[in-house]
Amino acid sequence: MNRALGAVLCLGSVAAVGMAAGPAQAEAQHAGCRVAAAKPYVSVDGKIRAAGSRAGCIDNARFRVRIVNSTPGPDRVVKSGSKVVRNARVVVALTCADGAYYSVVTDYRGHVSRSRPVRLDCDVPTPVPTATFSPSPTAVPSTRPTAVPSTVPSTVPSTAPAASPSASSSPTSGSAVGTVIENEVVRLTNVEREKAGCGPLKHDARLRSAAYSHSADMSAKNYFDHTSKDGRSFADRITATGYTWRAAAENIAKGYGTAQAVVQGWMNSPGHRQNILNCNYTDIGVGYVAAGGPYWTQDFGRQ
Repeated sequence: MNRALGAVLCLGSVAAVGMAAGPAQAEAQHAGCRVAAAKPYVSVDGKIRAAGSRAGCIDNARFRVRIVNSTPGPDRVVKSGSKVVRNARVVVALTCADGAYYSVVTDYRGHVSRSRPVRLDCDVPTPVPTATFSPSPTAVPSTRPTAVPSTVPSTVPSTAPAASPSASSSPTSGSAVGTVIENEVVRLTNVEREKAGCGPLKHDARLRSAAYSHSADMSAKNYFDHTSKDGRSFADRITATGYTWRAAAENIAKGYGTAQAVVQGWMNSPGHRQNILNCNYTDIGVGYVAAGGPYWTQDFGRQ
């Protein structure tokens, strides 16, 4: 079980989302609409949960999430739930039983996504996956969710050191983007991308605004989730800054005291590592808030 970071995550992050216009105006209304299924997982309360997400859509539709038993046989759908939504995350849960499961989501507009199967042990809480969307307007949404960390870090982060004035949570002055500690996260992220043959990410002021605002919101309202308390997804937050994206993703973390520790934690988690080493992204925004965490957010994007 991956135990890379110090808290449970929900949808986001992380995750890559794609939007693109269709060839005609009527088609363009639905070209960005996507659904995605995240792998089932065992939550800390001992239940099997699975989440589906709908994003980039302009109309309401009944969105259904099913948990399916991978073992052949009758009645393989062990849990099903639905809700009429436009863009939202829907979670279903059932009493845990050891076995292999996958999730399927549909939105009654012809969009379907299926996760990869995963074997679950009811005695061991598992990382909370995020749903991943395809950036292509014609491709079926990716079924590979971004794995996210569990409640126990592989290396327990040390007590956060007192931040120096240069690493405060307020932006640096002038035209520079972000604080010293946030730019160190960008630098370390680009070091890892260079090793993998990816180009460096540019610290974009709009993505930094989305990332910092989310870290500050989690700190102020004492929660830890990709979905804001007002229901916005990371895609909504990025869009609100004026960043017009074709692909986007988010990593979040809590409890790491240094830039080096949090980047290493993300790199030790397959899903977060996948976001960092996705050569498709060209821009990044990092938001760091020390109070109550520290809280860290990485937003990735490509225009």
